[in-house]
Amino acid sequence: MLVAGCSSSALIRPADPTFAGALDRFEKTSAAIDEAKPSPGERALFLQAEAFYRYRFGPAERGTATALAEGAAAVSDLPVFQSFAGALDVYELRLRAYDGAVQLWETFLQRYPCSRLRPLALYRLGWAYRSAGASGLPHDSEEMFDALIREEPNSTLASTAGLARKVPYKSKSTVAKLSIVPGLPQFYLGEPLAGSLHLGTALASTAGIVIPIVVAAKRGSDLRWSKDWPLLAIGVSASIVLSLDYTASYDDAMRGVVHWNERKEAAFVVAHPEAP
Repeated sequence: MLVAGCSSSALIRPADPTFAGALDRFEKTSAAIDEAKPSPGERALFLQAEAFYRYRFGPAERGTATALAEGAAAVSDLPVFQSFAGALDVYELRLRAYDGAVQLWETFLQRYPCSRLRPLALYRLGWAYRSAGASGLPHDSEEMFDALIREEPNSTLASTAGLARKVPYKSKSTVAKLSIVPGLPQFYLGEPLAGSLHLGTALASTAGIVIPIVVAAKRGSDLRWSKDWPLLAIGVSASIVLSLDYTASYDDAMRGVVHWNERKEAAFVVAHPEAP
């Protein structure tokens, strides 16, 4: 109860600029959709996806309960701790919101292939796919932008999509592959200091696991619990540190992908005010 009382609030802060900007963009999109006069079903489904896409707010300070629960989940791999850690940090839902947006817009295109909102859905998918990470999604960012350019070659939106396609981005799938070595995802995201810290911790903890094993192997039958118990203590402690380092590197990198892509999109919108 004491630890849980140290957790941060799940509510969005009143003066959160990220949320305010996302809400403003949502309102503008809603008005543009109403001007297109879609059917009630089209409007509802598109705005459902748009709500997921605009589900953005600044991260709150991570509470003591969240940090302890995540540490326990990483060390023990017990579902109860994983569930508790997830329940304490609603920000994880924000990082997965792009998956929901892609799913709904793909469903929209499937149900309403001739909708007047189809070009805008393709444009949104071009951006949303960049931060999506769920398996089984049928397309990718370039395919969506290319489809828009092919179907509406003379439109302003197609021209904007052509520029958006050239904007560099980071992907969660690449981070997942690089996470085999803690620190590599941070280098991929342009964070050399964080990458060096994670990599250094991984190397040191790996040495803390290997060296006691080598020492114990050399001593063989001469091992005695009374004098050699530090070898076991060092090895276990190093394995815990390595597990925590893997988890921290992966989680931070997944957040980093979303933040990187959102910064690039925000800069693009500033440079191209005609972008919807």
